[in-house]
This record gives sequence, C-alpha cells and structure tokens, in this order.
Amino acid sequence: MQVEISVKVDGRVAKTHVQQVDGTLEQMEETIHALSKQVAGDTLQASVNAVAGPRPLFQKTAESGGIADTRVARLSDSTAR
Repeated sequence: MQVEISVKVDGRVAKTHVQQVDGTLEQMEETIHALSKQVAGDTLQASVNAVAGPRPLFQKTAESGGIADTRVARLSDSTAR
C-alpha cells in the first residue's frame, strides 16, 4: 500500500511524504504512525527555523530621540557599582 502524508501550513503544502508500506495490519499501523510523527517533527522544525530572531525586550529612548542600546547602559551600571 502506498501512503502519502501531506501537511499544510497557512493553506500551503509544507511537507509531503510518500512511502510504500507493506506487512501485517499491525506493522503497517506502526509504520504509518512513525511516519506521521517524523513528518510532524520535520514540519515543526521548519516552522521554527522560519521565525525571525528575537527582538530585544527593552530599549531606552536616547536623548537624540533615537533608541539607545540597553546592553551598554546595563554594562556601565554594573561596572559603576
């Protein structure tokens, strides 16, 4: 039996896996379950990889109206103590 597992994310096919599965009903069920877990894991990893890097949590406004890097302010505060 040929098994095809497709995963759609936001209406687009993100992953498709096709494999021939043979054996007893129990063996085929186990194989299909393992395939679905593998495809789900691959899809999740691809989704995580597609997310942009994290933004800084806090930013202080500089006197000039721009945004200052808070890491510099934290470093100078910790060395002043």
